[in-house]
Amino acid sequence: MTFTALKRLTDELDAWAWTGTPAELWWRDDDAAEPEIALDTLINLTEEHHAPCGLAVIPAKADAPLRKFIAGTSYIWVLQHGYAHINHAPSGAGAWELGLHRPTTVILDELRDGKVKLEQLFNDRFVPVIVPPWNKIDPELYPSLVAMGFRGVSTSYKRNRPVPPQGLFVADAHCDLLSWKDKERGAKFAGADKCVDHLVSHLSAKRKGRAHPTEPTCVLSHHLEMDDEAWTFLKALLITISAHTASKWVSPIDIWPNK
Repeated sequence: MTFTALKRLTDELDAWAWTGTPAELWWRDDDAAEPEIALDTLINLTEEHHAPCGLAVIPAKADAPLRKFIAGTSYIWVLQHGYAHINHAPSGAGAWELGLHRPTTVILDELRDGKVKLEQLFNDRFVPVIVPPWNKIDPELYPSLVAMGFRGVSTSYKRNRPVPPQGLFVADAHCDLLSWKDKERGAKFAGADKCVDHLVSHLSAKRKGRAHPTEPTCVLSHHLEMDDEAWTFLKALLITISAHTASKWVSPIDIWPNK
């Protein structure tokens, strides 16, 4: 299967070539907890295309089997996907684990426990960055995250987002490969045109000085929910980005270095 929409991405990367600065992109994948066939597929893609991936791991559900599963990989970095991926919001308020629907001390204690667990499980492979379940976190928690040693947050990109405190760098997901609108059928491929539009929109805005100069453009996948079309597009996207001389994959440890 070919995707003509990717020509627009190639054109944008061609424009980056004239700037003399590489277009930086990164890859995030959510909801990891245990070894899965789909996760093995993802890992194989990271190796084949030399594309680092920030794997958002659910601390309460992860254990030694996941550690062993990714131990021999070269391009997997672990991020913290909240704590237990449980909705604590009242009915009608949407899904929130990291909203202020519970005492702040309870939320922060969970995040602290999750951080300790992931540090013990994954050592240097763990990058202390919060990826909130459902891409939602109350910004009132941000100062406490810095105090706890977190270096960043990654949610879903919005133009009008709160300014983070010093020491907390935000690198959001710009292109979710899946659409979540059909609650009965579940997630499905968002479509090549939509995905490319989101990528090109951020890359173009950054190239023209209208977006944060050091925030890389993020591709978001969910290995457990990907349908065949989403996997096929992801493979084509990885080929396009990895092959272009003006594009550069950056890893989570590059985005959030241990200073």
